[in-house]
Amino acid sequence: MIRNNKNSNNFFSKKLVIILLAIVFAFALFQGIVNYGVELISYVVFPIQKKIYEAGNYIKDTSDAVAKYKEILQENETLKEQNIKYERAMTCNRQLLNENIRLRRILNMKEEKELSIRVAKVNFKNHNNLYERFYIDLGKNDNIKKNMIVLSEDNKLVGKIGRVYSDYSVVDMITGENSNVSGLSESNMLGIIKGSNEDDGTLYFEPNTFQNTLHIGEKIYTSGVSDIYPKGIYIGEISEIDDARGDVFRSIKVKNDIDVLDLNEVLILIPQEIKEEKKK
Repeated sequence: MIRNNKNSNNFFSKKLVIILLAIVFAFALFQGIVNYGVELISYVVFPIQKKIYEAGNYIKDTSDAVAKYKEILQENETLKEQNIKYERAMTCNRQLLNENIRLRRILNMKEEKELSIRVAKVNFKNHNNLYERFYIDLGKNDNIKKNMIVLSEDNKLVGKIGRVYSDYSVVDMITGENSNVSGLSESNMLGIIKGSNEDDGTLYFEPNTFQNTLHIGEKIYTSGVSDIYPKGIYIGEISEIDDARGDVFRSIKVKNDIDVLDLNEVLILIPQEIKEEKKK
């Protein structure tokens, strides 16, 4: 009896050991399977996670870039507006400066020459007829009369009053096609200054003598042989002498220095008798 119990105990112990070993083996096997499964899942899932992460970063970076781009655009628009305002201010200042210079020249001329002068504004130019005539803002109401002399702000001859209306007048320019003014060169050669139909306002000097003493650069003034123009008003200077056809038929061009496009004010010379009548 005692021997049987011992055998039973030994059998039970061996069985218990086998069970424990089986449990340990099963656990080890299960852990290996689990680890393999985790590795397999990681192998499959990690690239997907990486793509998702990269896509997320790309979207984030793109959103930041778009936001930054919009911010830059807004800054550029603001700078553009500021630049436009600055340019407008600069343009306005330049215009005011030029206006002040013109008015200062006119006032200085009046003081230096001690002339009776009316300042008129040029209010219309026909761009198809720039060197024929233009309109000023003074007329009969301002005591302006026909044939009054018109000068530029720097004392150069522009022309004369051609027609007068109540509140404006027409100035006939010396560069007009039908204009004729008696002129005198620096070398005292008398002649006629004639206008032309050329688009650059070219004048031509026709001397009263065949003597070839004129030279390029010589200045021409009014001669005083006229019922309208007094002596000594500057007209222009000789720019070209063409002797190809001999002294008799030579062509003498006179350059007129007046910039018609920039002619904004002119001076009207008021005769002394009109000035005295106005005082009465």
